[in-house]
Amino acid sequence: MISALKKLFGSSTRAASRLRPGQAGYKPGKILFVDDEEAVRSIARAALGQAGYELLEATDGQEALKIFDQHRDEIGLVITDVLMPNLDGLGLATRLHKTDPDLPILLLSGHVLEEDLWAPGNARMRYLMKPYRLQDLQTTVMDLIGPAPEAPPPAK
Repeated sequence: MISALKKLFGSSTRAASRLRPGQAGYKPGKILFVDDEEAVRSIARAALGQAGYELLEATDGQEALKIFDQHRDEIGLVITDVLMPNLDGLGLATRLHKTDPDLPILLLSGHVLEEDLWAPGNARMRYLMKPYRLQDLQTTVMDLIGPAPEAPPPAK
């Protein structure tokens, strides 16, 4: 399985379809956060919301695929737990990567993932080991999609 994922998540042969941080017209978009534990989603919602990011949430990979299909053009990053019921994080990442190879994906796991997964040229996929510091989560998100957009000034 790791060799299949390595090939899948390696450099894309297709032209980039997503703008990247620093390119004209780039916007970070919403974050799809996928975890079967409400407490983990709640903490991420608070930490990333405080940093200015907007989250969509799913409890497993199947639900995440439905949300992604509904909000594909708005989602700029997917953060997913690796071990979940129904469809795990690696399965979700595989399906999303087939649809959008330039979509940044952050995998979260309490288990060490094999280094073979991190193929050369795979700058759009990252991994954070649980438990992680909230600052590390924020920093990794910012590195993948840039800073959150500034909120518009209040209407007068």
